[in-house]
Amino acid sequence: MLAHPSRLAFAALLALSFAACGDDDDGGGTIDAPTALDAPGGGGDGGNTDAAAAPTCSDYCTTIATNCTGTNLMYANTAECMATCSKFTAGTVGQTSGNTLGCRLYHAGNAAGSMQNANTHCRHGGPGGDGLCGSNCEGFCTIVQGSCAGQASPPYADMGACMTACGNYATTPIYVAPQTGGNHLTCRLYHATAAANAPAQHCSHTSMAGGGVCQ
Repeated sequence: MLAHPSRLAFAALLALSFAACGDDDDGGGTIDAPTALDAPGGGGDGGNTDAAAAPTCSDYCTTIATNCTGTNLMYANTAECMATCSKFTAGTVGQTSGNTLGCRLYHAGNAAGSMQNANTHCRHGGPGGDGLCGSNCEGFCTIVQGSCAGQASPPYADMGACMTACGNYATTPIYVAPQTGGNHLTCRLYHATAAANAPAQHCSHTSMAGGGVCQ
């Protein structure tokens, strides 16, 4: 016997209704599955919102002053930290590499908890970057060019000249602030942080000649 037309219509409507409900099912459907861009760190709007936030110099200088002390001291004082910080590209919170403030903030935070953590992370979070947050020459030249390029007698003609010169500087002793004398990168890097706050006094000390101090 053939089904009544009205029953056929009702059955079709019911099937469509169930299909529509299935699209909203969070339990077994794939329509709501996150895409690669939505995964944390994937670059989409659905990821960790903190990862897209801009780091601040206040957070950075507070964190590194708290976690990096003694033989791991990275800045002589807050004024020099804040002035140096302003020369870095911001980047984003949570960056683990790159010559940015975000990377330095990440490693400054990871320096907490033990001397081993501080020994590992303070210099990555420091002004040079120590090979993770840029090379020490990248950090040094970023600070110097940002602080000293406008001086009457800048220590380097441009970023390229600074990087070339920096490649010839001794890389020992390892960086700690304040290192006020000696013909090596550590001395020049310290004076670069000081020049960020007082360029007229310290820019010459970052030069190849060392300005009577780093030589």
